[in-house]
Parts: sequence; C-alpha cells; structure tokens
Amino acid sequence: MSMRLTRRRAAAAIAVLLGALGAGLIAPAAAQADLTGAVSIDVGGAGGTGFAADTYGTGGREDTKPAEAPSLPNFSRTVAHPIPADIWHTARVGDSRYVVPGLTPGATYEARLYFLDWYFTRPGQRTFDVAINGSTVLAGFDIIGAAITAGADGRNSFGVEKDFPVTVGADGTATFDFIRGAANQPQINAIALAPVNPAGISIDLGGAGGSGFVADVYGTGGSIDTKPAGTPSLPNFSRTVAHPIPADIWHTSRYGEFQYVVPGLTPGATYEARLYFLDWYFTRPGQRSFDVAINGTTVLNDFDIIGAAITAGADGRNSFGVEKAFPVTVGADGAVSIAFSRHSADQPQVNAIALVPLA
Repeated sequence: MSMRLTRRRAAAAIAVLLGALGAGLIAPAAAQADLTGAVSIDVGGAGGTGFAADTYGTGGREDTKPAEAPSLPNFSRTVAHPIPADIWHTARVGDSRYVVPGLTPGATYEARLYFLDWYFTRPGQRTFDVAINGSTVLAGFDIIGAAITAGADGRNSFGVEKDFPVTVGADGTATFDFIRGAANQPQINAIALAPVNPAGISIDLGGAGGSGFVADVYGTGGSIDTKPAGTPSLPNFSRTVAHPIPADIWHTSRYGEFQYVVPGLTPGATYEARLYFLDWYFTRPGQRSFDVAINGTTVLNDFDIIGAAITAGADGRNSFGVEKAFPVTVGADGAVSIAFSRHSADQPQVNAIALVPLA
C-alpha cells in the first residue's frame, strides 16, 4: 500500500473519529442562502452580509425586534434558505410596496420572502395578503400559524420563508405588495430575488473550474483530492461515459461522506443529473463501494467505480472514467440534493456533477 494512500486513510479515520465525537455536541450548520447575482434587501435595516439596506420600498413603517424577544429565525422546517440572524431583526410593518428594478427582462427569478413575528404568539392575530406583479401569492397569510403548523413550539418567534417563481417583465422590475387582511397588518423582514438557472450547472469537484464548469461550490463534508501526476488514466472511456468532459475536470475530486445542495434551478423542471467518477487509487473491484442518493432517494447502491469500468470492458491497467446519469425533478425550493455515503468498502469519491435541463 502506498504511503499516500496510508496517509489518506489515516486522515479519513481521524475525520470520522472527530465527527463521531462532535456529532452530539454541534448540530450541522445549514447552508446560507445562495445570493450570487441576486438582489437581497434587508427590509427595515441597514444591510450587510450580502443584503442591501432597505430600499425600493414605500408605505408602512420600519421596525426593530426588541432585544428581549426570543427568536429562532432559521427554523429548518420553515426556512429553506437561511439568512444571517441580524437580517431577521428588522422589518417593515403596514401596507407597503417594493418595486425592485435592475433585473433581467424575461428572466425567471425565485422570490424569497422572509417573515418573523416578534409581537404575536397565537395564530390568527396577524393575517395579510401578498401579491407579486399584481397576482396574489399569499392570501390570509398568518406567520405564527405557518410556523406552528410546521412544528414550532409557540414559545419563540420562528422565521418563515415563502418562495415563488417570478418572470420579470420588459421593464426589468418585480413588484411586491403587502396588504392588510382580517387581523392587524402586514410585516415583512427580508426580500431576496435569486436568479434561476434554467441552463443548468456543471461543477468541477475539488477543482478551480474552467471549460464550462464552475469551481467546487455548494458541497459540505468530505475532502478534496488531486490525481497524482504519474497515474495512468483514460477518463472519457466511450463505453462508460456518454457525455465526455474536459480531461482536467477529471483530475480533481471530493472524497469521504458529503453532500451537494445545488440551488438556482427551475422549480418543477426536470434535469439530468450526470455524475462523473474516476478512481486513481484502487485497481480491483470491491476495493471501494458506496451509495448515492438524489433528493433523498438512493440511485446508486454499493456502487463500485472500478467494477463498473471493468464490466464495461476496461482493461484494469488504467483508471477509467464512469458516468452515471439520472432524471431529477426539482422541488419548489429550486434545489437538488446529492448525497454520497459509505457502504461496504473505503469511501465515496466523485469528480464532477452536471445538472442539464431536459426538454
């Protein structure tokens, strides 16, 4: 066994041990909202951490959360795209309108609306309507009611996020109206407009990107690795790779147990998830096998990269690339989750991920 492999396994063992020790102490941090290319507004606040100060709004009044009011804003059951805690702590209250300019005409964005009610504690005490570009998207909306329905305990103020696809008109603007309902008045804490990427995305795992691939992003867990210079490989093996990719993209990877949550896709659309694998450490079937799940459903069980290549006719003297492709329907949050977990031997490894829209 090479010293490189021995060290790698030792590092992995240490990581597993540390993870086991820490698992009961620290909950895994939720990924922050992806705001690249977005317009994000700290309603009622001065901005910060990717959010602009309150702008584009008329009507209502600004408000700030009292210091003593308990809150758990990024409640995982009601907030799909967590935002910094200080952004939650300001709001606009009353009938109000935001007209957000500077968007791409004809493009689709995901409008993410963030609500946190620190005054009321029971359902029915505040209800209101929300319209986007003149169409009602929330009728009789009750922040406290939505949180409690999702499992909030009622003793704290819980954040609630509501997301909607928005197609921008010829004027490049999106309009948001917050309108009184049956009880009290509207309240909104933050607005984000995240561009949807109907063209899909290709990710260079462990690498810096290039040739249509973005640098490694949206992944948590595991470690990155680079193919040793002297290792022979034939990555774009025609029997196992239906959609060849540039050779340098094959030469980096992420290994261990990890997950990618890729945002900015079209809600409800179908994409083809293309996963690219190349194993430059092992040479025989059964030395590495692992599972892959997409949006919580297992798509590869006890997957063996070398075994798949040899079954397809690889000679075993080189590292051969293997591509596996699966149709994926994007949920309402516009994201796709891809998780890699250990099975019977060693640990997962993947070199690239591409999400390509299907007609």
